[in-house]
Amino acid sequence: MRRGLVVSPPIRVDGERVALVSAGLDPQEIRSNLLFWDKLDFPHQIIIDWGPDADAQFLESAGVLQRTRVGISGGSIGDILRAVHVGAFRLLDKNEPGQWSIATGERSLSFASNDIDEGRGVLVKLYNAIPVPNEDASLVDILEFRQKRRSELLALRHHLESVYQRVIAAGDGPLAWNTEVEQLQKAIADHLKAGREAPFKLRLADISASLNLISIGAYALSAYSMGLPLIPSMIAGTTAGLSLEVGGALKGREAVSTPFKYVSSYHKEIF
Repeated sequence: MRRGLVVSPPIRVDGERVALVSAGLDPQEIRSNLLFWDKLDFPHQIIIDWGPDADAQFLESAGVLQRTRVGISGGSIGDILRAVHVGAFRLLDKNEPGQWSIATGERSLSFASNDIDEGRGVLVKLYNAIPVPNEDASLVDILEFRQKRRSELLALRHHLESVYQRVIAAGDGPLAWNTEVEQLQKAIADHLKAGREAPFKLRLADISASLNLISIGAYALSAYSMGLPLIPSMIAGTTAGLSLEVGGALKGREAVSTPFKYVSSYHKEIF
């Protein structure tokens, strides 16, 4: 099953205040996203439209990026931007359930949302573990790499989603949990090995995924709430890890193993 991500330029929305960091998609964010998601969606509407930059135009011509049009009646700029981003996700998620997520955070759209129920979801944090292309990597090289190394990338995505599914089914016991984490460890190691043969530089990324939980899940989560070791990092001077925290849930969405939201951050070290 393919996976898609709703993307945007880095914009900060704080109530009525809007700060446009850049009108284009962030170079680092788009290259990281391109490695793990089959499709990207850069939504638009007629009131405010930043338009595609050179990277977006290339990916659109390559059939990787699409632009969902969202109808918005009006409101403040901040409300419009948030509504377009979340509205596109809800539309895509309705048409292709469990296949789409939203990118938010420092290098994408950042906002507080009335669509979120705080304390009714889970935040899965994976840090110092996932190598991604550096911001100067050629988009052509990344597309070729993800085709050549598709088996490793699909295995990593599969085992990440298995961990998310284990969180959703919290209460299965430590043996089942440890088995999923061990398989994820191997998938990350295989991805790192393949990445060392890539024709571009890499940097480590931290990835936080937000999932809806069934009502009992938030209570069962306490059994796993401490920081969990992941792998002895293959990058000198770093320690990889996995942690779980109670987080927000998207209103009106069932508990599925595909997170509704991803936030990525990137380390300075390049290898």
